[in-house]
Amino acid sequence: MKMDALAQHFRDRLRKRTPWVIVLVFSIVFTFATFLLQSASGSSQRSGSMMNTLIMPFLISFSYGFLSPLPWRWSGNDRPRAALGRGLLQALAFNALVTLVLVTVSWLLIRHTQVSPEELGLPRGMKVSFGLILGMNLMIAAPLMTIIGSIIAYGVVTDEEKTSAETKLAEAQWVLLRGQLSPHVLFNSLNNLAELVRMDPQAAEQAILDLAGLYRDLLRHGDRPLAPLGDERALVMRYLSVEGLRLGTRLRLTWDWDTYLDPLETPPFLLQPLVENALKHGIAPHSKGGDLLITLRREGAGLRLSVRNTGRPMGLVLGNGIGLGNLEARLRLAYGSAGTFSLHAEGPVTVAEVRIATLEVRQ
Repeated sequence: MKMDALAQHFRDRLRKRTPWVIVLVFSIVFTFATFLLQSASGSSQRSGSMMNTLIMPFLISFSYGFLSPLPWRWSGNDRPRAALGRGLLQALAFNALVTLVLVTVSWLLIRHTQVSPEELGLPRGMKVSFGLILGMNLMIAAPLMTIIGSIIAYGVVTDEEKTSAETKLAEAQWVLLRGQLSPHVLFNSLNNLAELVRMDPQAAEQAILDLAGLYRDLLRHGDRPLAPLGDERALVMRYLSVEGLRLGTRLRLTWDWDTYLDPLETPPFLLQPLVENALKHGIAPHSKGGDLLITLRREGAGLRLSVRNTGRPMGLVLGNGIGLGNLEARLRLAYGSAGTFSLHAEGPVTVAEVRIATLEVRQ
């Protein structure tokens, strides 16, 4: 880890709650223990000694919790931690310097208070001096800080590596799922075009041109981790124009879409699989076609996206297929339990619905 990365790591650690809780708990315990020791020895609480008792436990705990891991992380390159030998030398030198600073601050607070040896845990009659206190702390505190710092640094690096591995796995899953979806849409569209060629060759020619544009949009749309809902709607409109050449008046489309939600960004292809499923399993197989209602509504901190269709009843549909299975997997990756998909019947109407409780995508 280079110096600029080390500084960023330190700033990030300062923003985390757990290290602060540990530091504060230890500083409170040490302060309380010091007061008990002084009370037991009958020492008077002079102003300098009181300040030392209140301030030093926090400074020591902060040094152990936040400063001691730093020399173990500074490798001078892109490695997350230093090699053992380098880290040990850096930690001993760094912690000796920190110890010197802490002892100096403490000495400045107590130097005019005539502190007794008993208050510092020393034998009665021993002369208290800066050199004595510094020497004792260098022998005890610096090695202890080195050991604790290595443990903390190892734990932090392990957590970072685990998080990085999980992130890369999620990214790989996203790439796989997006790559799976676009060819799936193209395959289904080509099957539909084969049917249209027999029915209306002239319309099929136009559909092929529209399909080329649709597939270009699919690739561009799927390359993004997040996309505005307005772009999703535009993509589905183009998809429906291709399908409309085949279905004609058998497809009766209604949009009930709150356009003010268009700028909101979600993972791509939330709507298109629902529409494709409605056409493939509900409207296209029915001799009279069916009605298609696409709805987008705000719902609390999230949203609800639904596709309703008539036509062939849902009871004849076997399984969710690639598109909807893909959709469920992407919802889990993006939102965890906050993103849900359901497919059910309401009388003669088949309802496919995506609910997102919060629009915050997991990192």
